[in-house]
Amino acid sequence: MLWGFFGMLIAIIVLNEVMFYFGEKKLSYGVQTDKNVYEIGEEITLTPVIENRKILSIPFLNVTEYYGEKFSESHHAYHLFVMPFQRSTLEHKIYGKERGLHTLDGAALKMTDLLGFQIKFLEKALNQELIILPRKKNIRELILPFDSLHGAVSVKRWIVDDPLMLRGVREYTGRESQRYIHWPSSLKHHRILVKQFDFTADQSAMVFLSMESSKPYWKDPDVEALEESIIAARAVLEELMKEKIPAGFSSNGYNAKTDNGGVSFPPGLSPKNLEKYTMLLGKMGGMVSDSLENSLKKLSRNRSSFQVVVLIVPKVLKEHVLPINEFSKNGKLVLIAMREDHLTEISRNVRIYKGRDFCAADDT
Repeated sequence: MLWGFFGMLIAIIVLNEVMFYFGEKKLSYGVQTDKNVYEIGEEITLTPVIENRKILSIPFLNVTEYYGEKFSESHHAYHLFVMPFQRSTLEHKIYGKERGLHTLDGAALKMTDLLGFQIKFLEKALNQELIILPRKKNIRELILPFDSLHGAVSVKRWIVDDPLMLRGVREYTGRESQRYIHWPSSLKHHRILVKQFDFTADQSAMVFLSMESSKPYWKDPDVEALEESIIAARAVLEELMKEKIPAGFSSNGYNAKTDNGGVSFPPGLSPKNLEKYTMLLGKMGGMVSDSLENSLKKLSRNRSSFQVVVLIVPKVLKEHVLPINEFSKNGKLVLIAMREDHLTEISRNVRIYKGRDFCAADDT
């Protein structure tokens, strides 16, 4: 009887050692998500998958997953008993609290033997990237005219209030309105000439988002204003698409994890374009590929490709005033600034809007 007890004890100890030694062998672990792009506050379904591909079981497995501070939970822990050749799938739900390109940090697997004497730790990288989009808001909630003469916020008015592109001048016939008389040409040629418009000009917009809030851009950036600019860019793009106005998107900002520099896409109406733009805004980082001054020079080369440029900036710096005023001479320009700095120095040819949140903060 005693020998039988000792034999059983030895067998348990040997089995315990074998199971513990081979515990991590042929053990796979990973986390799957239902998709990789989410709104702020949208439910994210995480599905951890643990597979034991051997004849030995894993008696005590504790898993702690680390998500990071940008999610509703920074970590989640659970334990399970994994049978031989068993594939376990669990489900856990979290949500993102902040916009950005986030990577789930990783997981720690803790294995304990049957007798509770030995512990083994394994670190697993999740390598799961999730994009949290900018907060979705109506453009009228975000901005208001800097000059009351501009009236209510309407992207259609940015285009439609003067939808005809000037092509040249022609003789006055008496049927044209006097407001279409081109006085400089009339005086030069000593006869009345009127503006001739191109009725086939495309109605399109280019939205340019500047991520430069300081000089140099990495020194004391205005993080709040930058984030509001990104939110405003999404709202403008969605409003343009809603009004069936072809919209392009450019920016001097980028995320160093995924991109090598700024982005630029020509105007279009495809829903896939808007999806692409919002994803870019979601993962937009704090890197700046070029100054706003140089970006406007590059944009000037293709100025004839779109009717209006919507320039969205966190703030207008002193160095920006002259380049913006010069750029406005080449066509219609709408300026949206989250801060009011230097807006009084911008040309009256520019339609200017300011951020509501900052205005409300200034009034309090």
